Amino acid sequence: MPLITVNYLLFDLDGTLVSSTDAADQTWKDYCEKHGVSYEELSKTVHGTRTAETLAKYFPNVDNTDNKAVKELECSIANNYKELVSLVPGASDLLISLDRPTGSLPGEVFKHRKWAIVTSGTPWVADAWFDHILKSVGKPEVLITANDVTSGKPAPDGYLLAAQRLKEKWQDDRKDLRTVVFEDAPVGVRAGKASGSIVVALTTTYDKESLFEAGADYVVEDLTQVCVRSNTTASTVLIITDPMERDE
Repeated sequence: MPLITVNYLLFDLDGTLVSSTDAADQTWKDYCEKHGVSYEELSKTVHGTRTAETLAKYFPNVDNTDNKAVKELECSIANNYKELVSLVPGASDLLISLDRPTGSLPGEVFKHRKWAIVTSGTPWVADAWFDHILKSVGKPEVLITANDVTSGKPAPDGYLLAAQRLKEKWQDDRKDLRTVVFEDAPVGVRAGKASGSIVVALTTTYDKESLFEAGADYVVEDLTQVCVRSNTTASTVLIITDPMERDE
């Protein structure tokens, strides 16, 4: 079983922690039908891409002034199709375990979190997930959304910004820090690799070969295959159970 030793952990949100792909797909299908756009074509690139970029590419005539079209779409995902949304298996347990030092007393947690969220979504949908399906985990101190960066995935900007903000939270002046990125989409895998991170990809949205081709170091079915072996202020050691192998 592979071991990964890192200083900070960076998570995509939709498709990685929250299984919202079906809800997002249905929302986009509705929107495509309304505007006479091919969903089949849009679906090839929509996952992991910022909503504003998808709107600009496929719906150039839609008024997105002040991100109002983005807000309409993403709120629709969160509000209209809740029955299609669930937690990715293992997500809650992993995040909660990352807050606890090894050998800690019941209820004892780190002063700051060692993990952050980096999503191509906007604050509206991210807040919705942490207000409801991830309420037991609670919103992290560092949450990077589409509104925080100029360039979205596959650019590494979001992951680099998250790592920098975690360092600031911890007043960490160490150099050559190691980070791990958890992703479900090839565009996000490429962003993680471009940031210099180890990348663990989940087959919740795409097949393993697409993720390996994008550069994933490890591919797993879900987060039940990732657990914490040790956790200190200096580093976190993860165990990856039964990672998938690339087809020959």
